[in-house]
Amino acid sequence: MKKIISTITVLLVAFGFTTNVNAAVVTSVSTPNERVIVVFKNKADKNIVSKARGNVRREYKNANVLSASVPTTAIKDLKDDPNILAVEPDVIVKANSQTVDWGVNKIQAPTAWASSYTGKGVKIGVVDTGIANHEDLLVSGGTAFTSYTTSYLDDNGHGTHVAGIIGAKNNGYGAVGVANEASLYAVKVLGSDGSGYLSDIIAGIDWCITNKMDIINLSLGSSMPSTALQQEVDKAYNQGIVVVAAAGNDGASDGTTDTVDYPAKYSSVIAVAAIDSNNKRPSFSSTGSTVEVAAPGVNILSTYLNNKYVYMSGTSMAAPFVTGDLALLKQANPGLSPSQLRAKLTENVIDLGTSGKDSWYGYGLIQAPKGQVSTVTQPVASQPVTTQPSKLETKTVVLTNKTSYLAGEIMYVKAKVTDASGKTMQGAVVKFTVTSPKDIVTVYKGMTDRYGEVFLGILTYRTTTKGTYKVLAETTYSGYMTSSYNTSFQIR
Repeated sequence: MKKIISTITVLLVAFGFTTNVNAAVVTSVSTPNERVIVVFKNKADKNIVSKARGNVRREYKNANVLSASVPTTAIKDLKDDPNILAVEPDVIVKANSQTVDWGVNKIQAPTAWASSYTGKGVKIGVVDTGIANHEDLLVSGGTAFTSYTTSYLDDNGHGTHVAGIIGAKNNGYGAVGVANEASLYAVKVLGSDGSGYLSDIIAGIDWCITNKMDIINLSLGSSMPSTALQQEVDKAYNQGIVVVAAAGNDGASDGTTDTVDYPAKYSSVIAVAAIDSNNKRPSFSSTGSTVEVAAPGVNILSTYLNNKYVYMSGTSMAAPFVTGDLALLKQANPGLSPSQLRAKLTENVIDLGTSGKDSWYGYGLIQAPKGQVSTVTQPVASQPVTTQPSKLETKTVVLTNKTSYLAGEIMYVKAKVTDASGKTMQGAVVKFTVTSPKDIVTVYKGMTDRYGEVFLGILTYRTTTKGTYKVLAETTYSGYMTSSYNTSFQIR
């Protein structure tokens, strides 16, 4: 029997990242010295710190850095020393900050939360690899239909990531889901390799019907049609359940062919395509006349195994945004039928691409429901401000301490941001996109300090993939035009 494969693009590089970004800088104007971390291009040299009238606080065996206390007036001289890559504030790091992913803001979910639409009371069946125990997720129940386990706990990560996009708790730390008070049910039909038998998937949908789910999320698909699968999703829809599925990751670069997977292709299912943060279709997103709507699907941060959070990409990530949005719509309009909810969904969109419904974006980018209040007087969490680009510009320069590294070394990447006149810019957001030789992408964001710098440390291992790694740094700052800088380094 054919397997349905849940295609997963996991944006995790084969090596680990450690970074000191997004933390508050604590300084005191009453003391002449500052706590700093001095990063050397090669071997750490205490004499350089001593000559700057500084005191070394700590040395490190595996890093070319020193923790030191130095006079404020000496920091500039240290930064200008040719042997030093960076001088960073020794910041206070606070745990448990919550990230509102760009996708959540893109669909305007915080505006729905401000009207008390959080998906509360809506039951969602996540038919996937299961859902792992995670401090940012509350699972209301579930079941498993895989042959090797009776537990619905996730052993792959995909289902947990999907669940977080839908309903990660709004608790002040980690990530936050679109419908963060919806009831999540883990229906495990895919195994640890992310694939599963068609019969198990049908059984999972059947369980959702029996247990009266309101919405079913299917972030999975196959190029092969199935009468049995079609009958099951049709039955769910006729029983009052809204069914959402990923359109697929089989898109061609020109987007001219019909590559939508099943079950998304069936008329009873909402087929979801992906967009990136610029409202553009990524080349992997499947296209076809049955695409109904589009949602964020590139570099999406969500929950993962072992209480972690990772970035992933795919229409598998786009579908749960729609599922979460439908949960908000259902809470706001509890008496609507599935067809009426679909109509509401497609009415409240931003039209992208060709005017009207098209094969890339369907009716367009989904938008969360707004309440009856005509204005919101308080700012919504992390809501981006859209401004017209002015003549003000940022300039970004990226440096690495070396151009070639042995596997197992620590690499240091620094971005420095200035305005057009060369004045350093504090508070600019820099997004680092690191692409491995195998085209695996990892994205990190940081904010520049008062010296206009943000710093990224990359820890490699002996098993790290060798070859050329590309680094793209993109800078945004309110009221300024964006800037970017490309560089690369070798691991050998």
